[in-house]
Amino acid sequence: MAMIVDAFAGKLVERLTNVIEEKAIMVLGVKDELQRLRRRMERIARVLKDAERRRIQDETVKGWVDELKDLMYDADDIIDLCMIQGTGLLQDVDHHSQMAESSATASTRVRCNFPLLSCVSTVPFRYEIADKIKSLNDRLTEISEDKNKFNFITSSKSNDAYVTNEASYLQTSFLPESDIVGWDIRDATKSLVDLLVSKHEQKCRLFAIIGMGGIGKTTLAQLIYNDSKINNDFVLHSWICISKFYTSRTNLLKELIRNAGGICAESTTIAELQKILCDVLHRKSLFLVLDDVWDADVWLNLIKNPIERATTKSRVLVTTRDRNTAIKMGAIHIYNVNKLPLNFGWELLCKKVFTNNDERDILRMKDIGMRIVEKCDGVLITKDQNKREWEDVLNSNAWTITGLPEELQGALYLSYESLPSALKHCFLYCSLWPHDEELHCDDLVCQWISEGYIEASGNASLEDVAKGYYKELICKSFLQPNPQYVDMHICTMHDLLRALAQFVAGDESFVGDPQERQSIKSTQKLRRLAITSNRKSVSIPHLDCLRNLQLETPPSLNTHVIGNLKHLRILLLNGDMIEIIPDSIGDLVHLRLLDLEHTCIRNLPDSLGNLINLQFLLLDDCEYLHILPKSITKLYNLRWLRVEDTPLNYMPKGIGKLEHLHHVEGLIIGNSGDDEEEGCNLEELQMLEKLSHLSVRKLEKSSSKSSSILSSKTHLRELDLCCTPNYNYADGHLQQQEIDKIVRVFDDLCPPPCLEDLLIQDYFGSRYPNWMSSSTSINSALLELIYLQLIDCSNCPQLPQLGQLPRLKYLKIDGATTVVSIGPEFLGNYNGEPTESAFPKLETLIFSNMINWEEWLLISGEEDNEPESNKPSMPMVFPHLKSLSICYCPKLKALPRGLNLANTQELEIVGAHNLSRISHLPALKELEVNDCPMMECMEKLESLQSLKLIIDNQEDNTSLPQWLINFLQQREEKSHDDRFILHVECSAQALQGCLQGHRYWSFLQQVSRFIGYAKGKRMYLKYTKEPYYYETNITDED
Repeated sequence: MAMIVDAFAGKLVERLTNVIEEKAIMVLGVKDELQRLRRRMERIARVLKDAERRRIQDETVKGWVDELKDLMYDADDIIDLCMIQGTGLLQDVDHHSQMAESSATASTRVRCNFPLLSCVSTVPFRYEIADKIKSLNDRLTEISEDKNKFNFITSSKSNDAYVTNEASYLQTSFLPESDIVGWDIRDATKSLVDLLVSKHEQKCRLFAIIGMGGIGKTTLAQLIYNDSKINNDFVLHSWICISKFYTSRTNLLKELIRNAGGICAESTTIAELQKILCDVLHRKSLFLVLDDVWDADVWLNLIKNPIERATTKSRVLVTTRDRNTAIKMGAIHIYNVNKLPLNFGWELLCKKVFTNNDERDILRMKDIGMRIVEKCDGVLITKDQNKREWEDVLNSNAWTITGLPEELQGALYLSYESLPSALKHCFLYCSLWPHDEELHCDDLVCQWISEGYIEASGNASLEDVAKGYYKELICKSFLQPNPQYVDMHICTMHDLLRALAQFVAGDESFVGDPQERQSIKSTQKLRRLAITSNRKSVSIPHLDCLRNLQLETPPSLNTHVIGNLKHLRILLLNGDMIEIIPDSIGDLVHLRLLDLEHTCIRNLPDSLGNLINLQFLLLDDCEYLHILPKSITKLYNLRWLRVEDTPLNYMPKGIGKLEHLHHVEGLIIGNSGDDEEEGCNLEELQMLEKLSHLSVRKLEKSSSKSSSILSSKTHLRELDLCCTPNYNYADGHLQQQEIDKIVRVFDDLCPPPCLEDLLIQDYFGSRYPNWMSSSTSINSALLELIYLQLIDCSNCPQLPQLGQLPRLKYLKIDGATTVVSIGPEFLGNYNGEPTESAFPKLETLIFSNMINWEEWLLISGEEDNEPESNKPSMPMVFPHLKSLSICYCPKLKALPRGLNLANTQELEIVGAHNLSRISHLPALKELEVNDCPMMECMEKLESLQSLKLIIDNQEDNTSLPQWLINFLQQREEKSHDDRFILHVECSAQALQGCLQGHRYWSFLQQVSRFIGYAKGKRMYLKYTKEPYYYETNITDED
C-alpha cells in the first residue's frame, strides 16, 4: 500500500513529541535536532491533504510527495535507532555503576572509569546519529521551500483522527444486507434461469453475463446460482472464480474436482486431473459458474472437453467484462448488465441511509440525493443523513479527477476519497493479499498495528481500535464479509476495489514474482513485497527500502538473505519449505511482526532477543519446534505471542516480564520434561495486567496456589484452559491425587466477570471448579459470558448449572463420557422445584460424543407415559434457541418434553441409536436424521421445510423406514406450502423403490421437492412437483 502522507506525518509528529522527553534521547544529546524536525513536520503537514489529492493527476506534485515520503520513512527509522542506542547506553551506564558500587575493594579511580569508558565508546555513534538528524532537517527545509510553488490549500489542524466505538461492534452479529432493487435484475434472473433449465438437444450450453467492473455481474450470477430451479435441475453445482490473476491451471482443475465431490489424490498434471474430472462428472448433470473470466482459453482448452464428454447435461454461466471473450467461448446467449437507473439508485440509497423510513427526511434529501445518484452513474455510494455532507459530495473535485484508469473514476474513487486518512491506510494495505485469498481479521489487526496505522483512543487498546477499523471498512463495503461467520472475522476484497488500492499504492507495493518485475527503477523505492510465484524457489533482489516481506511457500526462499533487509517492520514466512531462520535475524532491529506459522523450523536463534521493537511473534503450527530461546523474555514490547499447535516442551521462565502482552495463545505451564529446564508458571500471569486473550496448556503441571491469578484481569475477554489430552490414561486410570490436584488448580483459576468466551478442554477433574458449582457462583464469575465450550471433560458425571447465564448464546458440550443423565439442575436455581426460565439468550446448543448419556429431562419426575394433563407445567427454556445438535450420543432415549416451547428452527440428530421419536416441535424448519435405527415416529412438525435422512448401513436396508412413509401421509392430509424438501441417502434398492411407478412413488409425488442418492451419490433421483421436473440416472439394470 502507499503511505497516506497526511496521516503518516501526523503520526510521525506524535511519535517525535513522545520520544523527545525520553531519557534515551537526552543521553544521546539529539533533543534539539529532533525538536526542530518535529516543528518543521508540523508546519508542512498542513498542506498534505491537498498534496495527497493532487498527486494522482499531477506528476510534479507526485514527485514532491514521493520525496517527502522518503524523508518520513528515514525519520521513522532514525527514531527507532535513537531509542535503541539511547536505551542501550542507559542500561550500560546502570550496569557499570552497579558493578562499581558493589566492588568495595576497588579504588575510586577504577570505579569511575567504567561509565566513562562506556560513554567514550559511544561518542562516534552520537555524532553519526546527530549528523543524520541534521541531514534530515536540511532535506526537509528544501522540501518545505519547494512546496510554495504548488500553492497547496492549507488545512486547519487535522480533525481526521478516526475513532470507532468497539463496544458497539462486540455486541452485534451485524452482516451487511444484500440489497436488491429494481425489476431489471429480478427479470434478468428469472429469464436466465428459465433459459438455463429449459430442455435442449444440445448437451452442453454456455451463457454469458457481461458489463463493466463493479456493475453487478457477480450479484446477478449469485442470484441465479442460488435459485431453487437451478438447485433442483442439476445434481452438481460449482462456482469457480477465474479472475485476471489466476496463475495455476492445475489448481483450477483441482477446485472444480473438489466442488464436484471428487478427490485429486497425488495427481499433478493437467491430463491426470482432466481424467479425474471426467470420472467425477460421469453421467451427472452440472451447473457451473465461471466468474470474472478474462481469457477464453481457460474454458476452450482446459475444462470444456471433460465437461462435454462426461456430463449428461451441463450449463455454464460466465461473467466477464469483455463481450469478445464471451463470443470466443461460444456463448449462445449474452446478457449485458446495465447501469442502475436513477429511480432504483435512489431507492437503494434510501435503503442504505434512511433505515427508519422517515418520509420527511427522504423528501428533504431527495433533490440533492438524485443529483448524487446521477453522478454515480450506476455505481452507488452512501452517506449519512446530513445535507451539508451531501452537498460536499456533490461538489467534490473527485468526480472529475484525471490520471485514474477509466473503471476507477467517479463514484468509486469518491468513496475512497471520503474515507478518513486512518481508514485509507488500512484499506490500501489489504491490496497485499493475493487475488481471491481470504483476509482474516486477526492478521489485519496485527499488521496494521505493526505498520503504525493504529492510534490508541481513550481506554481502548490498539487491538480494539484496529478491529473497529476493520468493521468500519466492512460497513462501508470496502471489505465483504464471509456470511458463514457471524462475527465477520473472515472477508474478501472486490476486484475493482483491489485494483483501486493497487493503483493508489503505486510503486511502493508489489504482489507477485519479484523476478518478473521489469523495471529496476520501480524496485528502488519498493516498501512492501508479497511474493506469489509458480517457481520452485525465488530470489529477492537487493531492496534497500523494503519494510514488509511476505511469502507463503511454495516457492521456497533462501532465508539467509533476510538479514540484509535492515528496514523490515513485518516479516511473514509461512509454509513447510521454510526450515531455517538465520542468526542474522537479530539485526532486524526495526522488526515489529515476525510470523513463522506452519513452517518446518526446528529452532530459533538466540539473537531473537535483540528484536526489542518486536510486538507480534506468531509461531502457530510449527510441528518440529520444541524449544524457544530464553532470549524471548527480553522482548519487552511484545503484544502477541502465538504458539498454538506447536509441540513446545516448555515456555521459558520470565514471560511475566513482558508486561505489554495482550494476546497469548498456547502458553505451556511447567518445566521441561527432559532436562528439567525451568519453565513458566501460573504466578507469572499475575504480572500481565493487559491480557485480553489467554490460552493455557498443560495445566496439570501447575503448582500454583494463588486464587487471584485471573480474577483481577479486567481486560480479559477470551480464555482457554487446557490439560494434556489423554493425560495418564495409558494404564487405564488416573491416580486420585492427580484428580484432586487438577481440581485445586482449576478452583484457583476463577476468571473475571468481564469474560466473554471460555473453553475448558481435556479437564480430568471429578467435578467442575468451584466457580462453576452453582448458579450463584457461575453468575458471579461468568456474568458476561457469550460463548462456552466444555470439551472432553470426561471425568465429570454432572454438568454445571448453566441455565441462568444471562448472555450465553453458544454452548457446546463434547466428550462428556461419564454423564448419564441431564436433569432440571442443568437449568440452574434447582432446589427441587422447576425454575421459571432458563437459557434466556441461548441460540446454539451442541451435545456430541456423550457415549453414556441416556436421559434428558427439563423437569423433575417427567415420565413419557404419563398423561399430558397430569404433567407439571414446564419452565420457559431456550426461548431463542435456533439450532440444536445431538451427535454420537448412542444411548439417548428421548428428547425432553418442553422443547416444544423453544423456538428451535434447526435440529441435527446423528448416531442416536436408541432415539425413537421426534415430535411436538412446532417451530422446527430444518431436520437432519442420520444413523438412528430405532426411530419409529416423527409427527407434529408443522413448520418443517427440510428433512434430510441418511440411513446408515445403507445396503442392508432395502426399504425406506415406515415412520417416513407415515410422516409423508400425515403431511399429505394437511395443507402445507410448497417449500418442503425431502433429501434421502439410502440403499440402491430403496432408491429404486422411489422411481416413478414404483412402490414409494405414490407418497413421494405429493412432496414438493425430492432429492435421493445411493452408492455414494453415484445414483440419484431428483423430482420437483411444481413446476414438474424429474431426472434420474437409475436404469432397470441397476
